[in-house]
Amino acid sequence: MAELPESVDRDILEGRTILAVKTIREAQGCSLREAVDLYHQRYGELHPEPEPAEEAPRPRVLRFERDGSLVVFEGLQDGQKPKR
Repeated sequence: MAELPESVDRDILEGRTILAVKTIREAQGCSLREAVDLYHQRYGELHPEPEPAEEAPRPRVLRFERDGSLVVFEGLQDGQKPKR
């Protein structure tokens, strides 16, 4: 990536997109389209995609029976109710 002023990174990290693009245009002497492309490239470098998370555990339903025992229903789909 072309050398950009430090203020561009600060603006990107603080959400000042328009100011960052303006500074890129002034520093590089490029078109708006090129400045936006450089902005997106630098944004991606500063905000890498998160690692894919492990699959979230399925919800559990715990139910106490009349005899005092505990029944655990695991892996129910959203909105699905445990069967008796």
